[in-house]
Amino acid sequence: MTEERSEERRRLLQSLKADARSDDPTLHAQVAKRVTDAEVLGTLDSEADYANAATFRLRVSQVLEALATNPSPSAHDAFVSLTTDEAFIADDDRTLALVRTSQHIRPPPPPLVDFWDRYCQPEDGFTPTTIKVLLDNGTEPAIGLLEKKFADPAHEDGEKVAWMRMDVLRHRNDVLVLQASQRLLDGELAEPLRPDLVEVLFDYKPEVWYRPAVSASPPELSTASPAALDALHALGIVALTMVRLTDEQRAAVRLRLDQVEKLRGF
Repeated sequence: MTEERSEERRRLLQSLKADARSDDPTLHAQVAKRVTDAEVLGTLDSEADYANAATFRLRVSQVLEALATNPSPSAHDAFVSLTTDEAFIADDDRTLALVRTSQHIRPPPPPLVDFWDRYCQPEDGFTPTTIKVLLDNGTEPAIGLLEKKFADPAHEDGEKVAWMRMDVLRHRNDVLVLQASQRLLDGELAEPLRPDLVEVLFDYKPEVWYRPAVSASPPELSTASPAALDALHALGIVALTMVRLTDEQRAAVRLRLDQVEKLRGF
């Protein structure tokens, strides 16, 4: 790439990000329109960039993130408009960038929830990213959709266990996640998967759950809010009384409940 072309790219990226971060609704709409233009997209990211998108963060994703993290409703409207723009989502890498950066949109409007649902289908290649985003977003609409995906028999059990161990684990102190988990244990989740969910919420077995160089870590119980501790305690009682657990799993639940009760001052 020539120095002139590189400078053009830099100026374009900085301009789009500045407009996306502004408080001007007109500029937000213009940003969304500009990033659907083939010439603009081609200037931001070359064919080689797209070919390496698995390891290289597309520059257009920086523009998306600037819109998504802008608290202005018009910035969010501009972002969400891209989720149904056929020119923009024609490329899978741009769609993935939309999914990833959408975690910042709170609360998510219904069109964004619909977008998440469309890109959380069996064997579509997007689902692992979308599940992570639902948990990172953490709002009621996001966790509500997550709950539906766990209850959907079209998604394979093995995939659901992976969601638990990689993503639910990281959010097991979140009240909404705990409440959704209790509903799943009460009947929405396939019975063979219920012990796996209980394990993820009450235990941690990195040497069993993960391959080398792949792992996730849970938050410390001491960082949980009083409401989360109450939700976890209620969930533990459900697990012990309604889920078929091994002796080892039951012991892990009881140990966690003892820790919860100490933190609650009981």
